Amino acid sequence: MLVAVFAGLALSLGGCAPAGPASSPAAAPGATPATAGPAGSPTPTSIPDAGGATAAAVPRVPLADARLGAVSGAPAVPPTRVEVPALGIDVSVAEEGVDADGALALPADPDVASWYRWGPSPWSAAGATVIASHVDSLDYGLGQFARLASAPVGTSIRVTAADGRVAVFAVQKVELQQKTQIDWSGVFDRTGAPRLVLVTCGGDFDYDTGHYLSNVIVTAVPAA
Repeated sequence: MLVAVFAGLALSLGGCAPAGPASSPAAAPGATPATAGPAGSPTPTSIPDAGGATAAAVPRVPLADARLGAVSGAPAVPPTRVEVPALGIDVSVAEEGVDADGALALPADPDVASWYRWGPSPWSAAGATVIASHVDSLDYGLGQFARLASAPVGTSIRVTAADGRVAVFAVQKVELQQKTQIDWSGVFDRTGAPRLVLVTCGGDFDYDTGHYLSNVIVTAVPAA
């Protein structure tokens, strides 16, 4: 029997509020799934929140020990830009892992998204490419990913790499899920057909915690 071994580091996918005072809710619904990671490619796997979790609790996702060798093959090609022309979205993408607090590292500017660099990219043979961004910020205002909640099925998404290659996806589904109910192991799945997952915050805003209570999760598949 193989026993999964987990590193102590956990990946938090939580609220979009910046450091400091609680942020104001976005004008439109609309964050969050990684910076330094261990050598190799850790695999996120979801577990229940710690006891006494509330509606605003941050889901925590432990990282599987890299020694398990979950991913093999050539390194993933980093995406550097995401465009959704029909929604006026055009954001740059940074390579990120988890920060010192175990939370997914997201740039302060909502118009700069994060690609979870330990997972697949749009040019990988299998699995979900996860790209996330804050929905808003006290310093920068409303982010472009706030528009994702209104994306119709079939909406075209273009992802560009530093070497100029482009992958085109079509929106398959748009979901609004409470953060405490999300199966993050499914979001960060490294198996199955290639697909793109864009994540940002949305739903009701909790003024007591300064966080949105839900995430907008957009799943897209390669365009024919």
